[in-house]
Amino acid sequence: MKKFFWLVVIVLLVITFSDHEKIKPYKEQLFEAILDKAAIAGDSKEGALRKTRKQLLELSEQWGESQRAQLEKATSSIDNLKRFRLNYCVNKDFSPILYGEPLQQTCTVIENNYHNLTQP
Repeated sequence: MKKFFWLVVIVLLVITFSDHEKIKPYKEQLFEAILDKAAIAGDSKEGALRKTRKQLLELSEQWGESQRAQLEKATSSIDNLKRFRLNYCVNKDFSPILYGEPLQQTCTVIENNYHNLTQP
């Protein structure tokens, strides 16, 4: 009973001081990890979309703002991601915003995760 009480006290303290500058980055990382695990456990398609989105946005940190915005729009839903893949990765349509090496890297990330996006 004592262990449970101390656990509750610690959780309440963390919640109380969670907006403090020293704790906030760790809290955000913890919430991201929980959301990733919950999405993967709940629905494999949504988990795969979240994983793909995270990988693409990490990759786009070194690119321009317009390229990052296009990737955010493309990864907003599974249908948008499938449409992006079909247009730019499979059909090789020209994208005035995302082209060359960034487009190849994007298509590689999408192809690596595509089998999880299409599972029933």
